[in-house]
Amino acid sequence: MNLLEIGTVSQFSALRGFLADAGYCEARICEKLGLPSPEALDIIALSESLKDKVAEANATNTLIRLFLLGEFVAIAELESQFPESAWSAMNELGLVASDISDNKRCFASVALYPVGPLLIVSDRWFNPDHTPRQSFPDIVYPAMTKSTREFLRFLPTDAHGEFLELCAGSGVAALVSSATAQHAWASDITARSTRFAQFNAALNALSNVTAVQGDLYSAVEGLTFDRIAAHPPYMPVLRPAEIYYDGGEDGEQLTRRILEGLQEHLKPGGRLYCRTLGTDRENAPLEQRLRSWLGDAEGEFDIAVFVSKNLNPVRFALDSAVRWSAGQAEMNQWKALFDRLQVKEIVSGTVVVQRREAARRVFTIRRSLAPNVDSSATEKTLLWETQLVSGHSLEEIFSRRPIASSRTELMVRHRIMEGGFTPQDFTLTNDYPFLMDCKVQPWMAQMVVGCDGSKTVQDIYSQCLGAGWIDPNTPPREFLDLIGFFVSGGFLGVEEIK
Repeated sequence: MNLLEIGTVSQFSALRGFLADAGYCEARICEKLGLPSPEALDIIALSESLKDKVAEANATNTLIRLFLLGEFVAIAELESQFPESAWSAMNELGLVASDISDNKRCFASVALYPVGPLLIVSDRWFNPDHTPRQSFPDIVYPAMTKSTREFLRFLPTDAHGEFLELCAGSGVAALVSSATAQHAWASDITARSTRFAQFNAALNALSNVTAVQGDLYSAVEGLTFDRIAAHPPYMPVLRPAEIYYDGGEDGEQLTRRILEGLQEHLKPGGRLYCRTLGTDRENAPLEQRLRSWLGDAEGEFDIAVFVSKNLNPVRFALDSAVRWSAGQAEMNQWKALFDRLQVKEIVSGTVVVQRREAARRVFTIRRSLAPNVDSSATEKTLLWETQLVSGHSLEEIFSRRPIASSRTELMVRHRIMEGGFTPQDFTLTNDYPFLMDCKVQPWMAQMVVGCDGSKTVQDIYSQCLGAGWIDPNTPPREFLDLIGFFVSGGFLGVEEIK
Protein backbone atom coordinates (compact mmCIF):
# COMPACT_ATOMS: atom_id res chain seq x y z
CA MET A 1 0.00 0.00 0.00
CA ASN A 2 1.22 3.51 -0.81
CA LEU A 3 2.37 5.76 2.03
CA LEU A 4 1.24 9.34 2.49
CA GLU A 5 3.52 12.21 1.52
CA ILE A 6 4.81 14.44 4.29
CA GLY A 7 4.15 17.76 2.61
CA THR A 8 5.06 21.36 3.25
CA VAL A 9 3.91 23.65 6.04
CA SER A 10 1.87 25.68 3.54
CA GLN A 11 0.09 22.57 2.22
CA PHE A 12 -0.94 21.44 5.68
CA SER A 13 -1.93 24.98 6.63
CA ALA A 14 -4.16 25.29 3.55
CA LEU A 15 -5.82 21.96 4.31
CA ARG A 16 -6.39 22.74 8.01
CA GLY A 17 -7.80 26.16 7.21
CA PHE A 18 -10.25 24.80 4.68
CA LEU A 19 -11.46 22.00 6.99
CA ALA A 20 -12.00 24.54 9.78
CA ASP A 21 -13.86 26.96 7.48
CA ALA A 22 -16.05 24.10 6.24
CA GLY A 23 -17.03 23.21 9.81
CA TYR A 24 -15.54 19.74 9.55
CA CYS A 25 -15.72 19.01 13.28
CA GLU A 26 -17.33 16.33 15.45
CA ALA A 27 -20.37 18.40 16.44
CA ARG A 28 -21.16 19.43 12.85
CA ILE A 29 -20.66 15.90 11.52
CA CYS A 30 -23.05 14.53 14.16
CA GLU A 31 -25.59 17.21 13.25
CA LYS A 32 -25.34 16.34 9.57
CA LEU A 33 -25.57 12.59 10.09
CA GLY A 34 -28.32 12.80 12.72
CA LEU A 35 -26.18 11.25 15.45
CA PRO A 36 -26.80 12.21 19.11
CA SER A 37 -23.19 12.97 20.09
CA PRO A 38 -19.56 12.35 19.12
CA GLU A 39 -19.73 9.21 21.27
CA ALA A 40 -21.86 7.71 18.48
CA LEU A 41 -19.20 8.30 15.83
CA ASP A 42 -17.59 4.99 14.91
CA ILE A 43 -16.00 4.94 11.48
CA ILE A 44 -16.18 1.14 11.27
CA ALA A 45 -19.95 1.17 11.82
CA LEU A 46 -20.93 4.14 9.63
CA SER A 47 -23.64 2.96 7.25
CA GLU A 48 -24.02 3.57 3.53
CA SER A 49 -27.58 4.71 4.24
CA LEU A 50 -26.20 7.86 5.90
CA LYS A 51 -25.16 9.26 2.53
CA ASP A 52 -28.73 10.44 1.94
CA LYS A 53 -28.36 12.80 4.92
CA VAL A 54 -25.40 14.55 3.27
CA ALA A 55 -26.63 14.58 -0.32
CA GLU A 56 -27.03 18.37 -0.48
CA ALA A 57 -24.14 19.93 -2.37
CA ASN A 58 -21.91 21.85 0.05
CA ALA A 59 -18.34 21.54 1.28
CA THR A 60 -19.14 19.94 4.64
CA ASN A 61 -21.36 17.26 3.15
CA THR A 62 -18.83 16.51 0.44
CA LEU A 63 -16.03 16.11 3.00
CA ILE A 64 -18.18 13.66 4.98
CA ARG A 65 -19.01 11.66 1.87
CA LEU A 66 -15.39 11.62 0.73
CA PHE A 67 -13.41 11.03 3.92
CA LEU A 68 -15.88 9.42 6.34
CA LEU A 69 -18.38 7.47 4.26
CA GLY A 70 -15.74 6.79 1.61
CA GLU A 71 -17.93 7.56 -1.42
CA PHE A 72 -16.83 8.20 -4.98
CA VAL A 73 -17.15 11.96 -5.61
CA ALA A 74 -17.09 13.78 -8.95
CA ILE A 75 -13.87 15.74 -9.40
CA ALA A 76 -15.83 18.65 -10.84
CA GLU A 77 -17.86 18.80 -7.62
CA LEU A 78 -14.71 18.95 -5.51
CA GLU A 79 -13.12 21.61 -7.69
CA SER A 80 -16.22 23.79 -7.45
CA GLN A 81 -16.52 23.51 -3.64
CA PHE A 82 -12.92 23.31 -2.45
CA PRO A 83 -10.41 26.19 -2.66
CA GLU A 84 -7.66 25.48 -5.18
CA SER A 85 -4.99 25.48 -2.45
CA ALA A 86 -6.86 22.85 -0.37
CA TRP A 87 -7.72 20.69 -3.38
CA SER A 88 -4.12 20.85 -4.56
CA ALA A 89 -2.86 19.90 -1.09
CA MET A 90 -5.18 16.88 -0.94
CA ASN A 91 -3.77 15.61 -4.23
CA GLU A 92 -0.13 16.31 -3.46
CA LEU A 93 -0.35 14.77 0.02
CA GLY A 94 -1.90 11.59 -1.41
CA LEU A 95 -5.25 11.92 0.34
CA VAL A 96 -7.30 11.36 -2.83
CA ALA A 97 -6.91 9.14 -5.88
CA SER A 98 -8.65 8.95 -9.26
CA ASP A 99 -10.97 6.09 -10.05
CA ILE A 100 -9.22 4.00 -12.71
CA SER A 101 -12.58 3.04 -14.23
CA ASP A 102 -13.85 6.65 -14.42
CA ASN A 103 -11.29 9.45 -14.43
CA LYS A 104 -14.02 12.03 -13.78
CA ARG A 105 -14.43 10.94 -10.20
CA CYS A 106 -12.13 10.22 -7.27
CA PHE A 107 -12.13 8.68 -3.82
CA ALA A 108 -10.25 9.17 -0.57
CA SER A 109 -7.22 6.91 -0.24
CA VAL A 110 -7.48 7.21 3.55
CA ALA A 111 -10.00 8.25 6.16
CA LEU A 112 -9.65 11.81 7.48
CA TYR A 113 -11.75 12.92 10.45
CA PRO A 114 -11.75 15.03 13.62
CA VAL A 115 -11.05 13.61 17.07
CA GLY A 116 -11.77 16.43 19.48
CA PRO A 117 -9.76 19.42 18.25
CA LEU A 118 -7.40 17.21 16.23
CA LEU A 119 -7.50 15.95 12.66
CA ILE A 120 -6.55 12.30 12.22
CA VAL A 121 -5.75 10.22 9.15
CA SER A 122 -5.94 6.42 9.24
CA ASP A 123 -6.72 3.64 6.80
CA ARG A 124 -10.15 3.20 5.25
CA TRP A 125 -12.35 0.32 6.32
CA PHE A 126 -14.53 0.05 3.20
CA ASN A 127 -14.10 0.37 -0.54
CA PRO A 128 -15.98 3.19 -2.33
CA ASP A 129 -18.61 0.65 -3.42
CA HIS A 130 -19.10 -0.17 0.31
CA THR A 131 -17.71 -3.67 0.11
CA PRO A 132 -15.33 -4.46 3.03
CA ARG A 133 -11.80 -3.46 2.16
CA GLN A 134 -9.38 -6.36 1.87
CA SER A 135 -7.27 -6.20 4.97
CA PHE A 136 -3.48 -6.22 5.07
CA PRO A 137 -1.11 -6.91 7.98
CA ASP A 138 -0.02 -3.34 8.75
CA ILE A 139 -3.36 -1.58 8.34
CA VAL A 140 -3.55 1.58 10.47
CA TYR A 141 -6.45 1.23 12.91
CA PRO A 142 -8.86 4.20 13.06
CA ALA A 143 -9.01 6.57 16.03
CA MET A 144 -12.75 7.16 15.61
CA THR A 145 -13.99 4.01 17.37
CA LYS A 146 -15.57 3.18 20.71
CA SER A 147 -12.48 1.31 21.86
CA THR A 148 -10.07 4.14 21.01
CA ARG A 149 -12.42 6.70 22.56
CA GLU A 150 -12.34 4.78 25.85
CA PHE A 151 -8.54 4.61 25.64
CA LEU A 152 -8.34 8.38 25.20
CA ARG A 153 -10.91 9.07 27.93
CA PHE A 154 -8.64 7.66 30.63
CA LEU A 155 -5.39 9.29 29.55
CA PRO A 156 -3.75 11.62 32.08
CA THR A 157 -4.58 15.31 31.77
CA ASP A 158 -1.98 16.69 34.17
CA ALA A 159 1.09 18.55 32.93
CA HIS A 160 4.14 16.29 32.61
CA GLY A 161 7.46 16.02 30.84
CA GLU A 162 8.12 13.10 28.49
CA PHE A 163 5.18 11.07 27.11
CA LEU A 164 5.42 7.81 25.17
CA GLU A 165 2.68 6.06 23.21
CA LEU A 166 3.40 2.42 22.40
CA CYS A 167 1.61 0.48 19.62
CA ALA A 168 0.78 3.97 18.42
CA GLY A 169 -0.98 3.33 15.10
CA SER A 170 -2.19 6.76 14.01
CA GLY A 171 -0.42 8.30 17.02
CA VAL A 172 -3.64 9.75 18.40
CA ALA A 173 -2.69 9.42 22.08
CA ALA A 174 0.66 11.14 21.54
CA LEU A 175 -1.11 13.92 19.63
CA VAL A 176 -3.72 14.38 22.38
CA SER A 177 -1.09 14.31 25.12
CA SER A 178 1.18 16.79 23.34
CA ALA A 179 -1.07 19.49 24.84
CA THR A 180 0.09 18.60 28.37
CA ALA A 181 3.51 17.01 27.75
CA GLN A 182 6.76 18.79 27.06
CA HIS A 183 7.40 16.20 24.36
CA ALA A 184 5.37 13.23 23.10
CA TRP A 185 6.73 10.16 21.32
CA ALA A 186 4.71 7.71 19.20
CA SER A 187 6.30 4.30 18.69
CA ASP A 188 4.96 1.55 16.44
CA ILE A 189 6.47 -1.57 14.91
CA THR A 190 5.26 -0.86 11.36
CA ALA A 191 6.58 1.69 8.89
CA ARG A 192 3.05 2.47 7.77
CA SER A 193 1.81 3.46 11.23
CA THR A 194 4.96 5.49 11.82
CA ARG A 195 4.39 7.44 8.62
CA PHE A 196 0.73 8.04 9.48
CA ALA A 197 1.70 9.31 12.95
CA GLN A 198 4.30 11.64 11.37
CA PHE A 199 1.68 12.84 8.90
CA ASN A 200 -0.86 13.48 11.66
CA ALA A 201 1.64 15.47 13.70
CA ALA A 202 2.38 17.65 10.67
CA LEU A 203 -1.31 17.96 9.80
CA ASN A 204 -1.97 19.35 13.28
CA ALA A 205 1.19 21.53 13.29
CA LEU A 206 2.51 19.83 16.45
CA SER A 207 6.24 20.39 16.77
CA ASN A 208 6.63 18.50 20.06
CA VAL A 209 5.61 15.08 18.68
CA THR A 210 8.12 12.54 17.36
CA ALA A 211 7.05 9.32 15.62
CA VAL A 212 9.55 6.44 15.65
CA GLN A 213 9.52 2.89 14.34
CA GLY A 214 10.42 -0.04 16.53
CA ASP A 215 9.19 -3.03 18.48
CA LEU A 216 7.74 -1.46 21.65
CA TYR A 217 10.63 0.28 23.48
CA SER A 218 13.36 -0.59 20.97
CA ALA A 219 13.17 2.80 19.21
CA VAL A 220 13.52 4.74 22.48
CA GLU A 221 16.30 2.79 24.16
CA GLY A 222 17.99 4.84 26.87
CA LEU A 223 15.03 7.19 27.30
CA THR A 224 12.72 7.36 30.31
CA PHE A 225 9.22 8.78 30.48
CA ASP A 226 6.84 10.42 32.93
CA ARG A 227 3.79 8.92 31.26
CA ILE A 228 3.47 5.90 28.98
CA ALA A 229 0.24 4.98 27.21
CA ALA A 230 -0.60 1.92 25.15
CA HIS A 231 -3.59 0.50 23.33
CA PRO A 232 -1.86 -2.71 22.23
CA PRO A 233 -3.25 -5.55 20.15
CA TYR A 234 -5.03 -7.59 22.82
CA MET A 235 -7.42 -10.00 21.14
CA PRO A 236 -6.77 -13.71 21.71
CA VAL A 237 -6.22 -15.44 18.37
CA LEU A 238 -6.01 -19.02 17.20
CA ARG A 239 -3.98 -18.06 14.13
CA PRO A 240 -1.86 -15.04 13.08
CA ALA A 241 -3.99 -11.95 12.35
CA GLU A 242 -3.51 -8.28 11.46
CA ILE A 243 -0.83 -6.57 13.55
CA TYR A 244 -3.32 -4.16 15.18
CA TYR A 245 -5.48 -7.10 16.33
CA ASP A 246 -3.17 -10.01 17.22
CA GLY A 247 -2.44 -10.29 20.95
CA GLY A 248 -1.23 -13.89 20.85
CA GLU A 249 -3.18 -16.92 21.95
CA ASP A 250 -4.20 -15.39 25.29
CA GLY A 251 -4.36 -11.76 24.10
CA GLU A 252 -1.77 -10.73 26.69
CA GLN A 253 1.48 -11.04 24.76
CA LEU A 254 2.05 -7.33 24.11
CA THR A 255 0.65 -6.16 27.45
CA ARG A 256 3.04 -8.49 29.26
CA ARG A 257 6.05 -7.16 27.36
CA ILE A 258 4.99 -3.56 28.00
CA LEU A 259 4.95 -4.15 31.77
CA GLU A 260 8.24 -6.01 31.61
CA GLY A 261 9.88 -2.87 30.14
CA LEU A 262 8.64 -0.43 32.79
CA GLN A 263 11.60 -0.86 35.14
CA GLU A 264 13.89 0.50 32.42
CA HIS A 265 11.65 3.17 30.90
CA LEU A 266 9.21 4.56 33.50
CA LYS A 267 10.51 7.33 35.76
CA PRO A 268 9.86 7.32 39.53
CA GLY A 269 6.42 8.85 40.03
CA GLY A 270 5.53 7.99 36.44
CA ARG A 271 2.50 6.03 35.25
CA LEU A 272 1.55 3.59 32.50
CA TYR A 273 -2.00 3.77 31.10
CA CYS A 274 -2.84 0.64 29.12
CA ARG A 275 -6.20 -0.06 27.48
CA THR A 276 -6.18 -3.82 27.20
CA LEU A 277 -7.80 -7.18 27.74
CA GLY A 278 -6.60 -9.79 30.20
CA THR A 279 -7.74 -12.92 31.95
CA ASP A 280 -8.58 -14.04 35.44
CA ARG A 281 -7.29 -17.57 35.88
CA GLU A 282 -7.66 -20.30 38.47
CA ASN A 283 -6.15 -18.86 41.66
CA ALA A 284 -4.55 -16.04 39.67
CA PRO A 285 -6.65 -12.88 39.11
CA LEU A 286 -5.45 -10.43 36.47
CA GLU A 287 -4.00 -7.91 38.92
CA GLN A 288 -1.88 -10.61 40.56
CA ARG A 289 -0.52 -11.73 37.19
CA LEU A 290 0.18 -8.12 36.15
CA ARG A 291 2.33 -7.74 39.24
CA SER A 292 4.23 -10.92 38.42
CA TRP A 293 5.18 -9.50 35.00
CA LEU A 294 7.08 -6.69 36.74
CA GLY A 295 9.58 -9.26 37.96
CA ASP A 296 12.00 -8.46 40.77
CA ALA A 297 11.00 -4.77 40.60
CA GLU A 298 7.32 -5.41 41.44
CA GLY A 299 7.79 -3.87 44.89
CA GLU A 300 8.35 -0.48 43.21
CA PHE A 301 4.98 -0.35 41.48
CA ASP A 302 1.31 0.23 42.32
CA ILE A 303 -1.27 -1.52 40.14
CA ALA A 304 -4.85 -0.43 39.46
CA VAL A 305 -7.23 -2.33 37.18
CA PHE A 306 -10.30 -0.37 36.06
CA VAL A 307 -12.70 -2.86 34.48
CA SER A 308 -15.13 -1.74 31.78
CA LYS A 309 -16.44 -5.17 30.83
CA ASN A 310 -16.29 -8.78 32.01
CA LEU A 311 -16.56 -11.49 29.36
CA ASN A 312 -17.41 -15.14 29.82
CA PRO A 313 -14.89 -17.32 27.93
CA VAL A 314 -17.66 -19.42 26.37
CA ARG A 315 -19.42 -16.29 25.15
CA PHE A 316 -16.15 -14.93 23.78
CA ALA A 317 -15.58 -18.18 21.85
CA LEU A 318 -19.10 -18.04 20.41
CA ASP A 319 -18.78 -14.39 19.37
CA SER A 320 -15.41 -15.08 17.75
CA ALA A 321 -16.75 -18.07 15.85
CA VAL A 322 -19.68 -15.99 14.57
CA ARG A 323 -17.41 -13.07 13.63
CA TRP A 324 -15.12 -15.25 11.53
CA SER A 325 -17.92 -17.50 10.23
CA ALA A 326 -16.29 -20.47 11.91
CA GLY A 327 -17.96 -23.61 13.16
CA GLN A 328 -18.01 -26.01 16.07
CA ALA A 329 -14.41 -27.08 15.45
CA GLU A 330 -13.18 -23.57 16.25
CA MET A 331 -15.43 -23.39 19.29
CA ASN A 332 -13.75 -26.57 20.51
CA GLN A 333 -10.32 -25.04 19.91
CA TRP A 334 -11.21 -22.04 22.04
CA LYS A 335 -12.53 -24.26 24.82
CA ALA A 336 -9.36 -26.35 24.79
CA LEU A 337 -7.21 -23.17 24.91
CA PHE A 338 -9.11 -21.60 27.81
CA ASP A 339 -9.16 -24.91 29.70
CA ARG A 340 -5.39 -25.29 29.25
CA LEU A 341 -4.77 -21.74 30.49
CA GLN A 342 -7.34 -22.17 33.29
CA VAL A 343 -9.16 -19.01 32.21
CA LYS A 344 -12.15 -18.20 34.42
CA GLU A 345 -13.08 -14.78 33.04
CA ILE A 346 -11.89 -12.32 30.40
CA VAL A 347 -11.50 -8.73 31.60
CA SER A 348 -11.53 -5.62 29.40
CA GLY A 349 -10.52 -2.22 30.71
CA THR A 350 -7.69 0.14 31.62
CA VAL A 351 -4.63 -0.87 33.61
CA VAL A 352 -2.67 1.85 35.41
CA VAL A 353 0.79 1.05 36.77
CA GLN A 354 2.48 3.70 38.91
CA ARG A 355 6.11 3.72 39.98
CA ARG A 356 6.70 4.95 43.52
CA GLU A 357 8.99 7.93 44.06
CA ALA A 358 10.28 6.92 47.50
CA ALA A 359 10.38 3.85 49.70
CA ARG A 360 6.83 2.99 50.82
CA ARG A 361 4.37 0.14 50.65
CA VAL A 362 2.63 -0.27 47.30
CA PHE A 363 -1.05 -0.89 46.57
CA THR A 364 -3.05 -3.10 44.23
CA ILE A 365 -6.70 -2.28 43.53
CA ARG A 366 -9.44 -3.35 41.13
CA ARG A 367 -12.58 -1.37 40.38
CA SER A 368 -15.46 -1.95 37.96
CA LEU A 369 -16.31 1.25 36.11
CA ALA A 370 -19.85 2.59 35.93
CA PRO A 371 -21.03 3.68 32.46
CA ASN A 372 -19.79 7.09 31.27
CA VAL A 373 -17.15 7.45 33.99
CA ASP A 374 -14.08 9.38 32.87
CA SER A 375 -10.55 9.91 34.13
CA SER A 376 -11.60 12.37 36.88
CA ALA A 377 -12.88 9.43 38.96
CA THR A 378 -9.96 7.10 38.30
CA GLU A 379 -7.35 9.81 38.85
CA LYS A 380 -8.98 10.80 42.14
CA THR A 381 -8.88 7.18 43.31
CA LEU A 382 -5.23 6.82 42.32
CA LEU A 383 -4.37 10.02 44.18
CA TRP A 384 -6.19 8.92 47.32
CA GLU A 385 -4.61 5.45 47.33
CA THR A 386 -1.19 7.03 46.84
CA GLN A 387 -1.75 9.42 49.72
CA LEU A 388 -2.75 6.56 52.01
CA VAL A 389 0.54 4.74 51.45
CA SER A 390 2.78 7.81 51.26
CA GLY A 391 4.36 9.91 53.97
CA HIS A 392 1.26 11.81 55.08
CA SER A 393 0.85 11.74 58.85
CA LEU A 394 -2.09 10.06 60.55
CA GLU A 395 -3.09 13.42 62.01
CA GLU A 396 -3.24 14.96 58.54
CA ILE A 397 -5.49 12.26 57.13
CA PHE A 398 -7.55 11.97 60.32
CA SER A 399 -8.47 15.66 59.96
CA ARG A 400 -10.43 14.98 56.71
CA ARG A 401 -14.24 15.14 56.85
CA PRO A 402 -15.79 12.28 54.80
CA ILE A 403 -19.27 12.51 53.28
CA ALA A 404 -21.39 9.49 52.35
CA SER A 405 -22.26 9.21 48.66
CA SER A 406 -25.94 9.59 47.81
CA ARG A 407 -25.48 6.63 45.42
CA THR A 408 -24.73 4.25 48.30
CA GLU A 409 -27.38 1.70 49.23
CA LEU A 410 -27.58 -0.90 51.99
CA MET A 411 -28.93 -4.34 51.11
CA VAL A 412 -29.90 -6.57 54.04
CA ARG A 413 -30.63 -10.29 53.61
CA HIS A 414 -32.90 -11.80 56.25
CA ARG A 415 -33.34 -15.42 57.25
CA ILE A 416 -36.15 -17.06 59.22
CA MET A 417 -34.88 -17.87 62.67
CA GLU A 418 -36.88 -18.66 65.81
CA GLY A 419 -40.16 -17.80 64.13
CA GLY A 420 -39.14 -14.48 62.59
CA PHE A 421 -36.91 -12.83 60.02
CA THR A 422 -33.46 -12.05 61.34
CA PRO A 423 -30.94 -9.95 59.40
CA GLN A 424 -27.95 -12.03 58.36
CA ASP A 425 -25.92 -10.28 55.65
CA PHE A 426 -25.32 -6.58 55.15
CA THR A 427 -24.03 -5.35 51.78
CA LEU A 428 -23.16 -1.81 50.80
CA THR A 429 -23.64 -1.18 47.07
CA ASN A 430 -22.68 1.72 44.86
CA ASP A 431 -23.35 2.39 41.17
CA TYR A 432 -21.10 5.41 40.55
CA PRO A 433 -18.29 6.03 39.83
CA PHE A 434 -17.62 2.33 40.42
CA LEU A 435 -19.92 -0.66 40.57
CA MET A 436 -19.21 -1.90 44.08
CA ASP A 437 -20.71 -4.55 46.34
CA CYS A 438 -19.12 -4.86 49.76
CA LYS A 439 -20.24 -7.14 52.57
CA VAL A 440 -19.96 -5.27 55.85
CA GLN A 441 -20.69 -5.62 59.52
CA PRO A 442 -23.79 -3.71 60.69
CA TRP A 443 -21.73 -1.09 62.52
CA MET A 444 -19.81 -0.29 59.34
CA ALA A 445 -23.03 0.56 57.53
CA GLN A 446 -24.05 2.75 60.47
CA MET A 447 -20.68 4.45 60.39
CA VAL A 448 -20.89 5.21 56.65
CA VAL A 449 -24.38 6.69 56.82
CA GLY A 450 -23.24 8.88 59.71
CA CYS A 451 -20.54 10.52 57.57
CA ASP A 452 -22.24 13.84 56.76
CA GLY A 453 -19.18 16.08 56.49
CA SER A 454 -19.48 17.45 60.02
CA LYS A 455 -17.15 14.91 61.64
CA THR A 456 -13.49 14.26 61.00
CA VAL A 457 -12.05 10.77 60.60
CA GLN A 458 -10.67 11.21 64.12
CA ASP A 459 -14.21 11.98 65.40
CA ILE A 460 -15.56 8.88 63.67
CA TYR A 461 -12.75 6.73 65.07
CA SER A 462 -13.52 7.97 68.57
CA GLN A 463 -17.25 7.38 68.04
CA CYS A 464 -16.64 3.79 66.95
CA LEU A 465 -14.45 3.17 69.97
CA GLY A 466 -16.99 4.74 72.33
CA ALA A 467 -19.87 2.71 70.90
CA GLY A 468 -17.90 -0.50 71.24
CA TRP A 469 -18.05 -1.11 67.50
CA ILE A 470 -14.34 -1.74 67.27
CA ASP A 471 -11.83 -3.28 69.64
CA PRO A 472 -10.16 -0.67 71.88
CA ASN A 473 -6.79 -2.01 70.72
CA THR A 474 -7.53 -1.37 67.05
CA PRO A 475 -4.57 0.66 65.70
CA PRO A 476 -5.46 3.98 64.07
CA ARG A 477 -3.72 2.85 60.87
CA GLU A 478 -5.99 -0.20 60.61
CA PHE A 479 -9.08 1.99 61.00
CA LEU A 480 -7.71 4.40 58.42
CA ASP A 481 -7.31 1.54 55.94
CA LEU A 482 -11.02 0.79 56.38
CA ILE A 483 -12.00 4.42 55.78
CA GLY A 484 -9.57 4.50 52.87
CA PHE A 485 -11.29 1.54 51.22
CA PHE A 486 -14.71 3.20 51.50
CA VAL A 487 -13.31 6.39 49.95
CA SER A 488 -11.49 4.52 47.18
CA GLY A 489 -14.63 2.53 46.39
CA GLY A 490 -16.80 5.63 46.07
CA PHE A 491 -18.91 5.02 49.17
CA LEU A 492 -17.40 8.09 50.84
CA GLY A 493 -16.13 11.35 49.45
CA VAL A 494 -13.29 13.28 51.07
CA GLU A 495 -11.38 16.43 50.28
CA GLU A 496 -7.90 15.99 48.88
CA ILE A 497 -4.85 16.02 51.11
CA LYS A 498 -2.54 18.83 50.07
